[in-house]
Amino acid sequence: MAGRYLRIEVLRNIPEDAELRHGWNALASSVEQPQVFYTWEWAQAVVRAYSATLHPWLLLAYDQTGRLCGVAPLATDAAGEHASFLGATTGDYCDFLSAPEQRPALVGAVLGELKRQKIRRVTLTNLPADSATVPVIRQMAGQYQLHCHIRTAYVCAQVELAALSRRGDHNPVLPRKKMLRRFLNAMGRENPVRLDHARTWTEISARLPDFMEAHVARFLVTGRISNMARPERQLFLLELAKLLSESGAVVLTRMMSGDRVFAWNYGFQFQGTWFWYQPTFDSDLEKYSPGFCLLAKVIEEAADNPAFQIVDMGLGAEEYKERFANRSRETVFVSLRRSVAEHYGEMLRDRLSATIRRSRPLELAVRSSVAWLIGKKQFFTLRGVTGASRAVGTRLRSVLWSKTETCFYEWGGSAASRNGQVHIRRLELKHLAAAAMRYVDDAEAPAYLLAATLRLRAKAADGYVLLDSAGTPLHFAWVGNFETTLVPALRAHVSAFSSEALLLADCWTPAAMRGQGYCVQALDLIAEAIRASGRTLWACGEPGHGPWARALVKAGFRQRYSLIRASVLWRRAITRRSCAPQEQAVEEVPAA
Repeated sequence: MAGRYLRIEVLRNIPEDAELRHGWNALASSVEQPQVFYTWEWAQAVVRAYSATLHPWLLLAYDQTGRLCGVAPLATDAAGEHASFLGATTGDYCDFLSAPEQRPALVGAVLGELKRQKIRRVTLTNLPADSATVPVIRQMAGQYQLHCHIRTAYVCAQVELAALSRRGDHNPVLPRKKMLRRFLNAMGRENPVRLDHARTWTEISARLPDFMEAHVARFLVTGRISNMARPERQLFLLELAKLLSESGAVVLTRMMSGDRVFAWNYGFQFQGTWFWYQPTFDSDLEKYSPGFCLLAKVIEEAADNPAFQIVDMGLGAEEYKERFANRSRETVFVSLRRSVAEHYGEMLRDRLSATIRRSRPLELAVRSSVAWLIGKKQFFTLRGVTGASRAVGTRLRSVLWSKTETCFYEWGGSAASRNGQVHIRRLELKHLAAAAMRYVDDAEAPAYLLAATLRLRAKAADGYVLLDSAGTPLHFAWVGNFETTLVPALRAHVSAFSSEALLLADCWTPAAMRGQGYCVQALDLIAEAIRASGRTLWACGEPGHGPWARALVKAGFRQRYSLIRASVLWRRAITRRSCAPQEQAVEEVPAA
């Protein structure tokens, strides 16, 4: 085995050992290009946050004097057949740690141990292309019966501060200077825009909740669910800040004017590099490009500090980064497979993917097809063969013949028992972000919250949220006029309603909160608020005694009439049926 003078130790955890921590970080600081992602603190934070699903595989190499001279922080899957970097999903750069001249011995030790433990697949992501590890793996893989495939993964944009042009006052020349000045002046009308840095654990822990909520909110606006909604990711950033704050390597930066925060960056200052790791900004100020402005001010501040040589903007090829970049660093994806079929299959997939990405229309078509196939697979998986066949039959029958009834209910006065621990509020983006974080495992939540974000920003209807005393979202509802809220097929048949009539729409209770009376409480409180404004509130739904109809009756709504839609092939007709006035029994609603 290469490097016979090394003593190898394999651990399945990251020990809380001061001596190991010191030796590990000494190696992290002595590699070709030191990174905060290589530190003991980073590995420890990953293990603490992802212990439920992560299986660490740590190889330590010691020389003849007993000095730690190599660290390979890996993890395996539950079956022990696949290995990858421990920080693969959290670190922008991952690598084996040793002096460059000892890298062959360390890589040989790693590959030898993986072979002995019968690990069939090794995937090394975000490995710097200029690392001494890459040529060593390419050269040595065959010695351990591994087939090696290497491709480009990401290109990380960077700013080399010494290469920036300077004006007469020595300030750096940055792109779109006039636009930047105009935006900063607009955001700083009352107070100048400034950067605020939190470096201690006390400071960072107090500000992280607002940062996380802002990050989730920003992603909702862009039609995505942020990884920050996951409790594991939140715990990781908390643990990382706690550990790295001891050395001052972590910095939570806010761009502010007075007490108003416009943008954040959870970043690092390590070995001469200021790292742009996880930024976000207030979407209400998007027209002023607060993220662009924050990055510009970070670069300006770094350029004035001789301790910094690089601002690294990390993974992601966002256009705004390219405006600032004057250099880049490439990372590669390394695949090691024992199976020849798996090796060539992966190469073929990579080449097909590269070919598809060259054509934007083709890429969109493939993505759309894949999404359709995934949707159909989920449809059959959830319903089973019998349920799926029944659903398909129902759909086919509805095309040939269908008859549906929509009942209209008017609120006639409060009928629900009041719970003083809950209250109704007009919906804001922060409420949707809080719900995304609270109900991240609710299968219905992503689709509803993303659609609600679009509706909120379009201002086509008024959103309401029921909150408990701790501010937890319990129920969501929307209120709009009949013209914009009702389905088009029925609009012509409700034209008699005055402009004072409003319609409830798209109400939703998270699965974990159902069965506790929150829907009824929300409907009652919303209806009362609408009446106080001099308007009337209606709701519609299917007839019968389903959950929605029961909730409406409990909240004080009374059925007034219904519209019946019937269709036979291409012929459609809508008839109206009035309800005889009668008293409807109202069940007592238990306190939520």
